[in-house]
Order: sequence, then C-alpha cells, then structure tokens
Amino acid sequence: MTDHRDAVPRFEESGARADALPTADSCGCGDADDGVDHHAGHHAGRSDCAPCVARPSPLPERIKAVQAAIEAESEPLVTLTHLLQLCRDEHPVLREQLGIPGRHTRVAAMVADLVPALSTAATAALEPAERRAIAAALTVDPTLPAVLVARALVELLDVRYGHGFAASFRRRSPYQPGVGDPIPLDSPDLRLISELPATSPPWRLANRLDETRHVRLAGEWATQFQVIFDYSRADALTGIIGSDTVVATCHPNRGLSEFAFPLDTSGLAFPVGPVDERRQHREIDRLIGIAVAEGASVVVLPELCVTERLAAQLHDWTTRREGPQLLVAGSYHHDDEHLDADLGHPARQRRRNTAVAYLRGCPIPLTQDKHSPADRPVNENIQTSGWPELRVHVSSDGWHLVIAICRDLLNPHAAHALAEAGVNLVLVPAMSETLVAFGGPVAQLVGAGQAFVAVANNPADFSTTSDLTVHLPARALFGHPGFGQQTRLVQPADGEPGVALLRVRTGQLRWLDAGASPSGSTQGDTVELPPWAAGLRRLCGLDPTKTSLPPTELTLRPAAVLVLLSDSSDGPTVLLTERAADLANYPGQLVFPGGAADPGDDGLVATALREAVEETGLDPRTVNILGTLPALALPDSGFLLTPVLAWSHRPEFITSPNLAEVSGLATQALHLPAYPRPTLPPRPSPSDEPTARDPQPPAPAPVIGMVTRVILDLVTGMVARAIAPATTDAFRLATMQPHER
Repeated sequence: MTDHRDAVPRFEESGARADALPTADSCGCGDADDGVDHHAGHHAGRSDCAPCVARPSPLPERIKAVQAAIEAESEPLVTLTHLLQLCRDEHPVLREQLGIPGRHTRVAAMVADLVPALSTAATAALEPAERRAIAAALTVDPTLPAVLVARALVELLDVRYGHGFAASFRRRSPYQPGVGDPIPLDSPDLRLISELPATSPPWRLANRLDETRHVRLAGEWATQFQVIFDYSRADALTGIIGSDTVVATCHPNRGLSEFAFPLDTSGLAFPVGPVDERRQHREIDRLIGIAVAEGASVVVLPELCVTERLAAQLHDWTTRREGPQLLVAGSYHHDDEHLDADLGHPARQRRRNTAVAYLRGCPIPLTQDKHSPADRPVNENIQTSGWPELRVHVSSDGWHLVIAICRDLLNPHAAHALAEAGVNLVLVPAMSETLVAFGGPVAQLVGAGQAFVAVANNPADFSTTSDLTVHLPARALFGHPGFGQQTRLVQPADGEPGVALLRVRTGQLRWLDAGASPSGSTQGDTVELPPWAAGLRRLCGLDPTKTSLPPTELTLRPAAVLVLLSDSSDGPTVLLTERAADLANYPGQLVFPGGAADPGDDGLVATALREAVEETGLDPRTVNILGTLPALALPDSGFLLTPVLAWSHRPEFITSPNLAEVSGLATQALHLPAYPRPTLPPRPSPSDEPTARDPQPPAPAPVIGMVTRVILDLVTGMVARAIAPATTDAFRLATMQPHER
C-alpha cells in the first residue's frame, strides 16, 4: 500500500529552518550513524521524547487497525466513526484525491459492487460477512487511496443506516462525547415548518470531511465544555416547533427600581430578584395569559425575574390544558450545598444562577446553571463549576434544545460549541443593557444549524437616579432561518410590560402591550361611502367578490397590495408601510402593504387583506373593498402585482405592525388640486443603543417606492375623476337662476 502522504509537501520543504526541526540527537534518542531506527519503537531504559510520542503510526498500520476495528464492530454508527476518523486524519490526501478526474467514478463503481453484500433489510446490526466486506473494500484496489474509499463507504453507511443512529445515541443517553467521538446532526425538515425559504446549512456548503448528513466528529470544543446530549425527554419534546408554533417572550418589569440588589462588603450582588414577589407573580401570570391567548406554545421569561419559590409556582402553567407546552421560567439566584471532590470534605454552599424550564407531561423540570457571571449592570456573585456544562435536550424528531442564560451565549467558545453540536433551538433568559452583542452569536447559530433562537430581555429601562442617559434596550431578539438578516430585534416605543411574539410559519413579529386589548369594532359595509369613494367603485367596474387569481400558466407569480383610502382634513389619504431598513428588497421605503399570493387565498382580494393584516395588524372588519386595478408586471422581482382598492372610515388595528418587515406606518394624502400638497411629519427613530436625553436630530424622510408612486399617481387621477362630477353638479346648482331650478 502506497503512503500517499508523500504527495503532500513536508514541513522541511515549506521553507522552515533546519535547526528548528526536532532531531534524534537533540532528544538523546541515539546516534544517527549507528544504523538503528530509534523511532521505530520504545527505547530501552528511557522514556519516549515528545517528537517520538507525537509521531503518528505509518498509514498502512493505521489502515490495518481500522480494518480490524470494523471487523470486530457490529454497530453501523461505530463503524462509520472509525472511517470518519481516518478521513479526518488524512484530510490533505483526501482533498487532493477528490479533485483528480476519474477517481470518484472508480470509487463509486467499487462501492456499488459492495451494496449487494449488505443486508437488504438495512438492519441496525452488521453481520460478520458484512463487516468483512466493508473492511476489505479499503484495500481491494491498491491503486486507490484507502482514505478515498473510506469517504465513499462513510456516505454509503450514512444513507443505509442513518435512520438508526438516533436510537444508538439514545441508548447512550446522557451521552458526553470526547474529541473524535460522533455527535448527532438530525434535524427537522424546515420546508414543513416555515413558509420562508431557509438559508442553506453549512453541511451543504462547506464540504466538511469529518461529518455526514447525520453524524459529525466532535472537535476540541468537547474539552472546553461538558456537552451532554440528553434524550430523557425526547418524546415529550417531539413537535416542540411546528408550522403553527408561536414563540413568546414575556417582559414584566419597567426599570431597575423593581429589583433588589443586595451587596456584600466586596460590592458583589446576591441574591438579585424582584422587590415585590407577589406583584411580580401577578404580572407574570397576566403576561403568560396574554401569550397563550395569542396561541403561544413556547414561552420564555427573562433572567432573574423570579425567585426559586415563584419559579416553582409557575409549573402550574404547563399542567393546564390551555397552557404552553414549554415554559422557561426565567432564572433565579440561590444557594446550593456542594460537596468537594475530596472524600470526607464537609459540604459548603455554592451560589448559583439557575434557569428552570417546565415541559408538559414531565414532572421533573429542565435546569441549566449559568457559567459566566455578569459584571453589568451589577457584579454578580455566583460560584461556577470548574467545567461548565452545556446540556442538549434532544427530541425524537430532531430538535436540539439548549437553555442559555444571558452572558453564556456571548462566550464565543460556547457559541462555537453549540453550533458544532448541531443545536437548533436556543431559549435565552437575559438581563442586559443592550441586545446588540447577542446578534453575532445568534446569527452564527442560525447559519450553522438553521436554529430558532429567542432572547427575552428585562427590564425595559436600565437608567439609574444618578445617570443622565436613558438606557432602553430592545426587549427581545429572535433568530429565524427565514430572516434575511438571520436576527431581528423587538424594540417597543415605551417601557411598559408586554409580550413579544414570533410566528414560526410566517416569521411575523408582534409586540403586545400588557394593557392593550383587541378592537371590537364591527365597522365595514354598515358605514356609508363618501361620494368620491362611491365614484371610485364605479370607475373600477369590477365586482370585488368575483376577482380570482391569474391563470396558472403565467410565468410571473401573482401578488397583491392593499391601497387603503380614508378621509382627512387634507382630503383622501392612503395607508403606507415603511419597510424595515435591513430587508433585502426596498429597505426603508414607503410601500403599500401586500405580498405574494398563497395557494389557499380565495382570490387576490384575500391576498391583499391577509398580507395587510400580517404586516400592519389591520382589523379587516374596518375595510370596504372598492375593486381592483389592472395588474402591473414587475420583471425584476418576478411578480404580477394587482392593486386592490379599499376604503375605511377609520382604520383600526388589532395588533402592532410586524417588526420583521415593517418599522412604522404612515398616511399619504393624495395630491389633488382641491387640497393643499401634504408633507409627511417627522418620525422618531428608535434605537437599541442608549439614547441621550438631549434632543435628537430628526431622521431623514423615507422615500416612496417607485411602483408605489405609479399606483399613487393612477389612484390620484381616478379619485380626481370621481370627484369631478360632484363638483360640476354643485357649481351648476349654485349658478342656476331660480326659474331654472
């Protein structure tokens, strides 16, 4: 067997100085002129030197060791791990050989000949004959590098036996991998969960040689953290995220004055918690009630917003029929007896910050200790364990859930370990003056594992009596594989308690003030249309109840926007939305609410109304449909856009705008000759960073989108024409002689 490592430039050939290389003489291994290979084995009477210990075994010997291990192992997961380790160790050769034309075809043909030797039932155990066939395949063709064959065998085993790997990991639960051990990479199909197109995970892009679709080898990160895969709640966690899931974060506190910060003589704070526990309990109960009324099945509370007793009382929510499936009840400070490692040493108290989560159907809660003490807004006095633990709760359908407490997620090594471990659901109780720093780690998790992330922050205002600056951080941060920028902040205009909601299917974000109540208005066709709106309906010439989607043979995708008109002192006005500044299409522009048609929409009118409700929170009961305008072809975006005209006496909104798409709402008056030309009022520019109390310069006026301007001009002309007959009739009546009347 040829050692193909000879094809890779050696260290001496890379330009390094010869005197920097380890030699036999430099370590006392003997005289190089005696004809004895002192590096072939152990030295009599002395310990091996560092270069001798670090020197790997020759490749032929390692291949024989891998073959022997394969023949002795009946579990496909372990066999695949041996082959993956060979691919990892010989990755320079493997990458070189993969690029040689014809090699891949020869290896694929050889592996295809092996398939008949494997069990057609694809059982969980390999029979002796199957093991011998797999082992022999590594060296059956001396002209092919064994590592190239090993990679092809890895893919074959992953496809054929990958469905049973989860059971193998589950039998080992709680499973703590070491460096080079396999870890599970199973995950749900996001196409069945979200309408938004997810970004491609790295396993489709990076061409890593130490992983397959279902398995990855653990790296050095496994020595920095105790990463434990826990399958004990696999069945209860099944379906924790689905197409109808709503994730909620609850934010009960306005300012730091609602918390107690007892300090010791060194200035460290412990225990930090709410000043009035009973009032806090009532507020949290109220917020959770609002969240579940909106359909939330996963609820996250912030860090240190509960005490240990209050957290235990919240367990009742997951026992109710209408309660959430999973409730992360924040975190709390507490003392815990801790036995030292030395036997016989007396127990001592250890101060901890522990997050607790309750899962429906599980009497024992999920817990996670914080391992990165805070230094702002206070110095947190907790004692962490020497080897921090990251516990991954795995579900039967591939969700890898982790609870991280605030700064634990900001540790770059911890974020890397979570990403490498394939974590795809992260729930974070936080207490931070800003959530900006969380954007990087959350984006890393979303990109690496297509993760869903929810960060619940508290309180609303971090200002102190001696501070002249207002600190109003974002209340929540969400990560979603369908977000164009991977993360989105929720930044309400005030500091009142409330609930942030993420709808997984659509990516819609909403903020609900704790005191807000849905509108009960039933306005609509019961309100008489003004003359100009009635004239506009006649000019449309279409029955809005009979509009349908364009023929399916069109190459452009059907879409619709809602052109919602109302009356004001300046005349007819139209509702516009300001697009979020970080969106890929039309960022920061004023446009009509709308979007692409869904197969379930009952015509384009339904499309326009549905999109307007999702984007702005508009109550459709306050809308009168007037008709539709001719469709506009938009080749650049691939849409056939139909404007839907509507009128409302007074538009009402059930919820706040979807912050994932809309940063604000505006009304634009039509430029009619009978009314003065309007100007948009200046708008505030909320920021996640602390803002000074001094006056801020006004934000630049948003720009109206090009297509929106075209539709505005068309509607303005139609309204002017609809108004003209009424104006002419009024003039004639005023100028007629009495006998002509």
